[in-house]
Amino acid sequence: MSKALLIMAHGSRSDTANDEFRALVETVAESAHAAGEEYVAVLPCFLELAFPSLIEAIQQLEHQPVTHVQLYPLFFNKGKHVGRDIPAQIEDARARFPELSIELLDYFGNAKGLAPLVLSHIVAQSGD
Repeated sequence: MSKALLIMAHGSRSDTANDEFRALVETVAESAHAAGEEYVAVLPCFLELAFPSLIEAIQQLEHQPVTHVQLYPLFFNKGKHVGRDIPAQIEDARARFPELSIELLDYFGNAKGLAPLVLSHIVAQSGD
């Protein structure tokens, strides 16, 4: 199975914020490749306010040998977007691209080990 990974952020009116997210996704792609993860592509997409959207990101895969797409929501909480808006976009994408298997992964905020990572980041910034 040839798969692609799409990482979704909310999107911002700030180009700087959107570019920062795109750079993070590029770093994740490099790390995935170095770890031997077999993704044909690792791409950013946005829920709203920025491009590409989920549909546009899938369209970027058009000429790649992709049969399976994983969507990873880089969101902290299961609010309206994670609970309703993203699943609705997934359903729309499945209807538009029936040849693809599109899998919605669990959102970032539900990741085990997140609290220790947050604390580690805080401690690293302490002046003690």
